[in-house]
Amino acid sequence: MPPDLHATRSTDGHTPATDATFAGGRRVAAGDELRILLIEDSRLLRDRMIGMLTVPGVMRVAGAAETEREAIALIDANDYDALVVDVELKQGSGITAIRHARLSFATQRQPLIIVLTNYALPTVRQRCIEAGADHFLDKMQQFSQVRPLLEAARRHLDN
Repeated sequence: MPPDLHATRSTDGHTPATDATFAGGRRVAAGDELRILLIEDSRLLRDRMIGMLTVPGVMRVAGAAETEREAIALIDANDYDALVVDVELKQGSGITAIRHARLSFATQRQPLIIVLTNYALPTVRQRCIEAGADHFLDKMQQFSQVRPLLEAARRHLDN
């Protein structure tokens, strides 16, 4: 594992999806942008994250959902390289969206899934990891780690 990705390994030993099977089953070529689905019900946070995760030529938020139903519809209609998911949504759960994504994308096309939540409890973490999340981050303490995780995955795919 490249040194810059080592720090992203979760403490439970779960290895993030950072090999060539990541990125919708296609090798991301130089110049291809990482396409992100943002599942977040807070408009303020969603707008902030869209700005933070938009890096021309590197990554962009290609879809955004604030409910479980919207997230599932977007997952069914599009390919994404990564999902950034809140657990508690206006309607439904981000955990259901994670499960749906893992079942919907073919094995060779699995996206990177990062949970970003205010409910950073061990039981919630376990449920997210079991559903298929690659990373589980606390919004209050680890918000700034989202972009570096996506950038590291993108760099790894370029090599």
